[in-house]
Amino acid sequence: MFSPWQLPIPLGENTPVRVTVYFFWNSQWVPIKFCTLEKAVQLSYKALSFDKEIFLFPVDLDPNDFYSTREVA
Repeated sequence: MFSPWQLPIPLGENTPVRVTVYFFWNSQWVPIKFCTLEKAVQLSYKALSFDKEIFLFPVDLDPNDFYSTREVA
């Protein structure tokens, strides 16, 4: 299944780009770390080895701005 949120990992000169590492808990996105893309990808693989999943977003994008479990009455 294709998701517009899944993008190929940029290589080469883009690896020093800073990202925010998030996890999803209790119906919200929780930021846990700021780091380079290269370090974040390494952390992601390590998390997967523990059957955990983390998500990487650009530092200027807060996924909580786009996701809400609240229903509008």
